[in-house]
Amino acid sequence: MRTDKETGPLPAAVLYVLFFLSGDTALVFETLRFRQAGLAFGNSLWASSLVLASFMGGLAIGNGVVGRWGEHLRDRLRAYGLLELLIGALGLGLVLLFPLLNTLLAPVFRYLTPWPWALNSVRLGLAFLLMLLPAAAMGATLPVLVHELCARRRGFGDSLGLLYGLNTLGAMAGALAGELVLIEHIGVRGTAALAA
Repeated sequence: MRTDKETGPLPAAVLYVLFFLSGDTALVFETLRFRQAGLAFGNSLWASSLVLASFMGGLAIGNGVVGRWGEHLRDRLRAYGLLELLIGALGLGLVLLFPLLNTLLAPVFRYLTPWPWALNSVRLGLAFLLMLLPAAAMGATLPVLVHELCARRRGFGDSLGLLYGLNTLGAMAGALAGELVLIEHIGVRGTAALAA
């Protein structure tokens, strides 16, 4: 196995396939979050806004952190692998936790029932923070791989464009697969386990 700067421990083609699959699984998890937020908060503008805001906010946070400090990572491939493991674990954990959230927090919510605005703020705020975590890890993956490919003397624009394009195609495939095939055949939990 060659490990020089030009090829690295994994060929670039393998990294591109991994990032396609990363986009695929990310949107499977997002599809599941839309479904579960709808069940927890009602199929409403609030639930959709919550999932979308946490997803976009998390992507921005993760991208910003690694974009700023990513060049200091010693082993970018290990960091990428750890981020993907974190995304899978948090994604599966959220799918399992969301249906229980209202029950687990019922003692706290009981005290807030006289103030519906406070109750809803706590419920939405907590859900937002929980969904923000895996999205931040997702946002960190692109700059980690771009740093890795640039360290191999590949152009920034080429690396970014190809990774982002493949990730977007994977995301499209994941959204379609989740909604049209996986949830129907293996259920929400099975789909989350497969994505993880």
